[in-house]
Amino acid sequence: MTRPEVRAVLVAALRELRPELAGVPISGDEHLAADLGLDSVARVELLVMLEEAFGVEDEVDPRIFVTPSTLDELVEQIAVTEQVVLR
Repeated sequence: MTRPEVRAVLVAALRELRPELAGVPISGDEHLAADLGLDSVARVELLVMLEEAFGVEDEVDPRIFVTPSTLDELVEQIAVTEQVVLR
């Protein structure tokens, strides 16, 4: 899966998780907590949604959701860390 595909899935899941973001442009440099409202519980919910979307339940390492602070950093972390899982 390419980075743009990962980003598209991530943004769709994010909008499902946070309906108030519907119609709001998301550039990728938004801070996950400050701008998008993702606390630790929301990050776990997002992880579960992504596992389901990618069809790799229980295979995505949850630690990749701890370090990134922006959406683009999370996309990059998923693409790099889970490259083998997503292929």
